[in-house]
Amino acid sequence: MLRILLIEDELIISQDMTLMLTKMGYDVIGDAMDFDEAIEILERETPDLILLDINLNGKRDGIEVAEEINKRFHIPFIFTTSYSDATTLERARKTNPVNYLVKPFKQEQLYTAIEMGLFKAAEVGKPAIPDGEEKPVIIKGVLFIKDKFTYNKLVIEDIRWIKSDGNYLEIYTRAAKPALIRGSLGSFMERLDDNFLRVHKSYIINLQHLTKFETNSVTIGEEVIPISKNYGDLLLRRLDIF
Repeated sequence: MLRILLIEDELIISQDMTLMLTKMGYDVIGDAMDFDEAIEILERETPDLILLDINLNGKRDGIEVAEEINKRFHIPFIFTTSYSDATTLERARKTNPVNYLVKPFKQEQLYTAIEMGLFKAAEVGKPAIPDGEEKPVIIKGVLFIKDKFTYNKLVIEDIRWIKSDGNYLEIYTRAAKPALIRGSLGSFMERLDDNFLRVHKSYIINLQHLTKFETNSVTIGEEVIPISKNYGDLLLRRLDIF
C-alpha cells in the first residue's frame, strides 16, 4: 500500500484529502501543518510520496520544506497550490516536484496527479518502455504494482524470480501467489539492478536467492528454473565460475 504524507495547513482541506486518499486505498501516515512538524514526521517515518502545500503559513513555506526533502530525505513530492505569484512558482519549479495539483480539486484529479507523479519519479534516468507495455513504477528499491485505483508495494530485493507468460510477467516472492504485470522480460530487465540475471527466454532470477545450480538449471527454494544455452555462460561468469 502506498504510504503518503500530507503537509497542509488548512485543516478542512487536509481532512478532505485524507478521506479521498483512504477511499482510493492509500495509507496516510501523517499530516503536518508547518515546516517543523513536517521534518519531525520525516525523521521517524518514510513515506513513498508527499503531498505538499506551497503556501504554508509560518516563517518557512512549502518550498523550503521541499528543499529540505531534497537535501535530506530524497522522497518524491507533489505540490498542491491555489494561486501563487510568478516568483513563488519559479522557486517551486527549481525544487523538481513530480507534479502539481491545483486547488480546489476532486478525487479523480488527485488520483491522476498521484499516478502521473509516480510515473515521473520512476522514469528518471530509465530507458523508455515500448507502447502497449505496462510501465513498472520502481522508486528507491520498491516496485509499485497497480491494482485498480491503487498501488501495492513489492520490495525489489524480495523478488526471487520472474517468469514470462504470454503478454504478462509473473513476479514471484515468498507470497502464495505471484504478482502480475503486463510487459516483456527484456524491458523489465532494464529496470532491475545487477542482482538480477536473465537465464532463459522466459525467466529472470535474483542471484541473491539462488540455492543450487546445475549445467542446465538453477534452483531457488523448491523451484527448478531452466537455463538456456545462450545464457549459461553468462551465469557462470556472474558467479565467477570458469
